[in-house]
Amino acid sequence: MAVLLAASLSACSSKNERAFVGGCVSMGASRENCSCAYKKVNATHKIDGIDFGEILGTEQHKKIQVAFAAAVIQCIKDNGL
Repeated sequence: MAVLLAASLSACSSKNERAFVGGCVSMGASRENCSCAYKKVNATHKIDGIDFGEILGTEQHKKIQVAFAAAVIQCIKDNGL
């Protein structure tokens, strides 16, 4: 059942969301806070449709990274660890 739930949840998220949330979780934040941060950043930077291979190292990429880090901190403050 857990595998089915995980598969259905991952089917609803974009490739970028899975990458951002997975990377965030691997750094020690909770999945809840990482998902929260992704939603905040996607709302302002529209990152679902970005090909990060094309913008890697650009100013746009740096702004998204900074925004994501700030969003994780805000989500932790709002939700707890």
